Amino acid sequence: MPVARTRGAGARGAGLLGFRNARVRPSGSDPLLGGGTVGAVTEFQDRVKPLIVDVPGWLTDDEGEALYELARRCTGRGVIVEIGSWKGKSTICLGLGSRAGRGLRIVAVDPHADYRFGDFKLNVERAGIADLVTPVPSLSQDAAAGFDEPIELLFVDGSHVEDDVRTDFDQWVPKVVDGGWVAFHDTTWTPGPRRVVGERIYRSRNFKDVRFVPGSTTIARKVVRNSVSDRIRARYALAVKTGFWLVSTPLKKYRRILPKSVERFGRRLLRAMQ
Repeated sequence: MPVARTRGAGARGAGLLGFRNARVRPSGSDPLLGGGTVGAVTEFQDRVKPLIVDVPGWLTDDEGEALYELARRCTGRGVIVEIGSWKGKSTICLGLGSRAGRGLRIVAVDPHADYRFGDFKLNVERAGIADLVTPVPSLSQDAAAGFDEPIELLFVDGSHVEDDVRTDFDQWVPKVVDGGWVAFHDTTWTPGPRRVVGERIYRSRNFKDVRFVPGSTTIARKVVRNSVSDRIRARYALAVKTGFWLVSTPLKKYRRILPKSVERFGRRLLRAMQ
């Protein structure tokens, strides 16, 4: 994935955004893990997916739904910050989730350079969330120094260089409120993010509700101190993620010829295991 330094990836505003009045059935599994009951139509699938299907990005539907749900559940104790926006795919998921919830502001930190910023603004405007999104044209390290607002949800999808990921963690995670959520993208196949979250989240005593969202996102709730059961659950989630990494790595080159039903079964299995 090309990166300069950072990139990325509604009910209340449904009329404005032109959502169809389809019957939406609740998901039978936790939306934070992405996906729902077989045959059910989730809010994300009905209202968000049509708006991001043509937006370039490296975000799976499961990951997009998890971001949507995390933003929707925010209570207003801080803003939502996205490190790495690229053309706005993840921004739209966060923004529409926020719109369906408390309407928190999304701070989108990214170099926002050249034609990509034009595409970003156009995609955000088409999704009807421009009023919620504050673009910050900056490298994440430079932006952190002057940012003093509390954060309730932090999504990190910036540089994959390990030192940069560690710096993003050190500079931005302390700004997340107690009980707030963090989400790191590209934590499966990419060494930098994988090592950092393995050490600083999955093996940490400062996070609970640690989960792996297929294909590469790690999410967790920040706490002052977690419990023994929280740490056991985190290690189990790490084992699930590691198993997915080991099995999927040799299969990636055959993904285009694998039946979609096989991929869907694999994702359902991963959700069921957590």
